[in-house]
Amino acid sequence: MEIVLAPVRPDSPDGLTALRAYAGELARRWPEKAPKPEWSEEFLADDPMALTPPSGVFVVAKADEQVVGCAGLRFEGADVPPGAGEVKRMWVDPTIRGQGLGRRLLAHLTDLAREAGLRRLVLDTAEDLAAARALYVREGFVETEPYNANPYAHHWFTRDLW
Repeated sequence: MEIVLAPVRPDSPDGLTALRAYAGELARRWPEKAPKPEWSEEFLADDPMALTPPSGVFVVAKADEQVVGCAGLRFEGADVPPGAGEVKRMWVDPTIRGQGLGRRLLAHLTDLAREAGLRRLVLDTAEDLAAARALYVREGFVETEPYNANPYAHHWFTRDLW
């Protein structure tokens, strides 16, 4: 199965498909944090421009014309440290996890960050996402002090790019 990575606007059809799948998984995983039915639409409406050039980029992974993953890179923001890019909205379809797509998405974002002249990447994640944390460590991220006040994050990571 060939998987193609491509930058898209978060509000494009493929971008919305990916973000809805991501938001849907969050709602299933943590229903107490997503009590309102309209939560995913509010989530989608809140974020698109942060992952659109020049503020950032959003990448979708497709296999056989189906969206199977996504990841975003935010270049700027009040809680993004100077010279850093923040990895956001990373998701891989559960049916293909463990096949290297998460690693590919991170490598692609790393290349984009370097091209943008960024010196490091940062990200946050939840306590129960052990597989994601293991991926980040394998890919050179180290746990660090919190760089933001995300109430859903329990772990913060950084990776120097140069």
